[in-house]
Amino acid sequence: MEDLRIQENLLQRLALLQKNYEVNLSKTKENFDDEAIHDLRVCIRRLLAFVRFIDSFCESETNLILKTKLKKNIKLFNKLRDIQVQIEYIINIIKKFPATLDFLVSLKKQEKKQIKKLKKILSGTEFDLAGELFFYRIELKNLECFNNITFNGIFELAKFTFMETEKAVSEIFIDDFTTYHKTRLAFKRFRYTIETVQNILQVSNERLKELQNIQTILGEIQDYTVMLELFSEFLKDEGKELWEFQNFVEFIQQKRRLKVEDFWKKLNFVEFWRNFFMKI
Repeated sequence: MEDLRIQENLLQRLALLQKNYEVNLSKTKENFDDEAIHDLRVCIRRLLAFVRFIDSFCESETNLILKTKLKKNIKLFNKLRDIQVQIEYIINIIKKFPATLDFLVSLKKQEKKQIKKLKKILSGTEFDLAGELFFYRIELKNLECFNNITFNGIFELAKFTFMETEKAVSEIFIDDFTTYHKTRLAFKRFRYTIETVQNILQVSNERLKELQNIQTILGEIQDYTVMLELFSEFLKDEGKELWEFQNFVEFIQQKRRLKVEDFWKKLNFVEFWRNFFMKI
C-alpha cells in the first residue's frame, strides 16, 4: 500500500471503531445482558488497540488522555465479565456437580452487585467517549507525526509485537498459569495490532480468524484459572472444605490441561508469521 493511502485507511478504521462503539454503548444501556456487555468490551479493546498503535508513532497529549480513559473503562468490566463466564459454565455442569449450587448462588449475588454499579457508571457522562473520539479523529489529520506514518514503520511495529509474543511463549512454564496469562496479553496485543492494520499489510481474514482462535484458547485457560481462584475464595468465605468438592476441582483442572494441550498443538501458526515478516 502506498504511504499516501495509509493515513486514509487508518482514519477510516477509527471512524468504523467509533461507530461500533456508539452503537454497542447504546445497546448496553438499553439491554444490560451478557452479549451486549461482551460486544461493548470488544469495541473498547479495539479502540484501545488503535490508540496504542498511534501512540507508537505520536506523542500526543490527547492520545495519552484517551488511552488512559479507555484502559480505565475496560477495567470496569473485568470483574463482571469473569463472574458471568463462571456463571454460564456452572449452569451448564450443575447437574454433574449439584454441590456447586451454593457457589452459583454466590456468583449470581456478585453479578447483581456489579451490574448495579456499572449501570450507574454507564448512565453518567464521563464514560461516554464518543465526543472525544470525534475530535481525536479530527486532530489526527493535522498531526505531523500521524502523517509521517509509513508502511515500513507499521511493518516494524507489527513485527515487534510478534516477536514479543514469541518471547512470551518461550517463557511459559507448563504448570505456571501466570505465564500463560502473560502470553495471552502479548498475543492479544499482536492480534489487535494486525487487526488494526489488516488492510495495510494485506492480511487475509483466514489468518485473522486463526489468531482469534488461538486467543480464545488462551482465554479459556485463563477462565479456568479464574474459576479455581473464585471457587477457592468461595470455600474460604463459606468455611467449606476442599475435599467436599474434590471431583469438581479435578474436573476443572483437567479441562484446563486439555486446553493447554490444544494451545501447544496449534502453535504451528507461528511459522506463517515468521515467514511473513521475513519475506516483506
